[in-house]
Amino acid sequence: MAEYAQEVAEAEDLVARATDETLAGPEWALNMAICDCANAHHAVSDDIVLILQRKLQSGNAKTTLLALVLTETVVKNGPPAIHSQVGSRRFLNEVAALSDGSLGVDVQNQALLLIRQWADAFKGSELRAFQDVYRQLKMQGVAFPEVENDVPIFTPPSSTVAAASGREAVAPERRTREQQLEKLHADLKVVQEKIKLLRELHTRGQTGEHLEDVLDFLRQCQPRMNTLIEGGIMGKIDERTLEECLNVNDNLMKTLEECSKTETNDMMTFSPPRTNRSAGLSQAVNELTLNEGTVL
Repeated sequence: MAEYAQEVAEAEDLVARATDETLAGPEWALNMAICDCANAHHAVSDDIVLILQRKLQSGNAKTTLLALVLTETVVKNGPPAIHSQVGSRRFLNEVAALSDGSLGVDVQNQALLLIRQWADAFKGSELRAFQDVYRQLKMQGVAFPEVENDVPIFTPPSSTVAAASGREAVAPERRTREQQLEKLHADLKVVQEKIKLLRELHTRGQTGEHLEDVLDFLRQCQPRMNTLIEGGIMGKIDERTLEECLNVNDNLMKTLEECSKTETNDMMTFSPPRTNRSAGLSQAVNELTLNEGTVL
């Protein structure tokens, strides 16, 4: 009993940190740690969903949005027990209630996207509430956002026929994926080098265009790193590459945060990247992307 209480307390702490309103965006390392907790200790799955439900009731837009993203992550990466609890009428009604827009358009869209996504993913399963809530909102005239390039929760195995007909294309496709992964690892090394350079420049107290160039590069990398991590969590890149992305992203965030704390001017204030930098810089950052659906 003491061990179970400790596991619940650990899960509650992780969820609290992952949905902290002061976060700039989803903390994917925390989100995946919660998935690991649910997978390792199935008994706490019910508690995790109850904790998430309380976060959805918080009334804070940022906490609620982060809780929705976390719920999506644990449904896609957690055990079946999570599916059953999230698929309960009680929990789905909480998500559906967020579609009224009272907490802003971001929360509204995320709630509607999840309801539609789950209705598709669990169609034909015993978890009928997913379909029922979706149909109910449709009957009420709710307009659902389009779901683009979504990753299914359950990926069906390739059929024997498909494997036979596409045998000749396997080798080129595999080479392409390997090349993309090699390119991605090279790009991540570039980001690490830029992080190291920023630390060195900041330690020396250097200012000017060189520092601004490095800052611009790393600021533009932030949303692209999030895209890579999201893709990895949804199964589009392998675990080793995902772990590398998480480490690089953590190093990036810590470096920018540490630099910003010790500066008194606006140079380190996370303002949007300037648009008047060289085309070479923009091209270098643009290359740090996930080619959706091809890197496995």
